[in-house]
Amino acid sequence: MPEPLLLRKTAFAGLCGVTHGRVAQWIAEGKISGEALVNRGRIEMIDANLAREQLKERLDVRNRFSLAGLSTRLDDYASADRQERLPLEGGGSVESQIKAEKLRHAQLMTSRLEEEDRARRGVYVEAAAAKAEMARIAADLLRTFEGALPDFASAAAAKFQVPQRDMLHLLRQEFRRVRERAAATHAKAAAAEPPTVTAPEAQPDGIQ
Repeated sequence: MPEPLLLRKTAFAGLCGVTHGRVAQWIAEGKISGEALVNRGRIEMIDANLAREQLKERLDVRNRFSLAGLSTRLDDYASADRQERLPLEGGGSVESQIKAEKLRHAQLMTSRLEEEDRARRGVYVEAAAAKAEMARIAADLLRTFEGALPDFASAAAAKFQVPQRDMLHLLRQEFRRVRERAAATHAKAAAAEPPTVTAPEAQPDGIQ
């Protein structure tokens, strides 16, 4: 068994990274009990080594590694000859399960923070929104150019001494042919593209 390390509740709370009230709650719920509680006159002391051994066995894993319990420290200093852990199905111990759960939680948290950082830097773009915006821009450009055809026709008609109406009819015919050829070309190129692409990730400002 580990050597006794007698501490007051406040000191034990600081050792575990929790509040004095949380230690009192553990005692009231029986999470810390028996020989881990030592009376020294009117002062109730806690055998820190034994109490932390009890907590490792008695605290629910989900509570220890919820957002409220992530700071609870129960693993850092206890003696090497600590008591044997309760075996789990498939091998391992409660302590090893807790450590594995903590690692998994940390990895998930890191992954979520990385995704949020990419979103803030504009790495992620909603595909449907981007497609709609590009279609809108292309349509605006076509309307602008087509709307200018009467001006082109007037200028060309004055230069070559031909009716403006005939010149406008000719320009519109040629514009439709060019637009149809361009649409066919872009449709063929789009069909050859993969459904998703991976773009190089943009670096934050100041990183080369």
